[in-house]
Amino acid sequence: MARKMSCTILFFFIVLPVVGKVPFQKVASHGLDIHFREFGEGTPVLVLGGGPGDVSDRYLSLCEGLAKNHRCILVDQRGTGKSLPAVLEPATISIALTLEDFEALRKNLGLRQWAVLGFSYGGYLASLYAHFYPGSISRLVLLGSLGLNTDAFPHFVDNITSRLRPSDIELFDFWNDPERVKADPKHALVERIRARMPGYFFDRIKSLSVSQTMKDSDFEFDMGDFIWQDIEKRRLDLAKMATRFANPVLILHGRQDPLGESVPQQLSQYYKNSNLVYIEKCGHYSWIEQPDKVFPAIADFLIQRRE
Repeated sequence: MARKMSCTILFFFIVLPVVGKVPFQKVASHGLDIHFREFGEGTPVLVLGGGPGDVSDRYLSLCEGLAKNHRCILVDQRGTGKSLPAVLEPATISIALTLEDFEALRKNLGLRQWAVLGFSYGGYLASLYAHFYPGSISRLVLLGSLGLNTDAFPHFVDNITSRLRPSDIELFDFWNDPERVKADPKHALVERIRARMPGYFFDRIKSLSVSQTMKDSDFEFDMGDFIWQDIEKRRLDLAKMATRFANPVLILHGRQDPLGESVPQQLSQYYKNSNLVYIEKCGHYSWIEQPDKVFPAIADFLIQRRE
């Protein structure tokens, strides 16, 4: 089930520009060096990208916008990029270990609390972090978040598919051919993601900034498989777990996000101290389609005094 899920549910992203050549730092956590980079100054913000399985490079454009006002901390999550254990297995890849990695990083930086921003799957991961370590997070930003569980998967895929043109579907089917999948499974999967990328966007042209820069090395799909298995095994459905996070939450969601509007509405009901903001004419990658609306909203939220 995990392999099937990682091959069909595509919460991936990004690319563009670069926030300069900032060197990686590292912190030891449970026998693994977790690599991260810091950009900008101000309120510390931990950035959690999507996937699961994306390397952090795919979120440099997000950090470029955030670093103008904040201290952006971008981490290669356990099992991706430079934070890769010798062996990928349940003993080295799990939600619990990933959250403990964040805690090790926070303590290493000498921070009592930090803001956390999660995109897509990273939004769900951020909500898990807020549940299990509520005292470590000052504010939570959920950007096109997957939500509280995996219930949105079926209609997410349906909505993406409904937006594709015949040429997109032909390209997807080309790379879904069993012989091509057998010859190079990872490349074939990346090409299928590329073919479906227009369905994530309101503006099809803007999807090219993502689809045309993707590389096979941007993803670690095996890591994602172990994460999905762990989520299923532990039944990590936050909708069935009492809310433990009371600090402010900003929920930013594209009006045309294929996740639909039920996901952010559920998040808004779950977090009592939250503000839900819809971004008009915008799909899943809100900061790519509407940066002039997304980044000011985040900046205003993070500088507000806690009531």
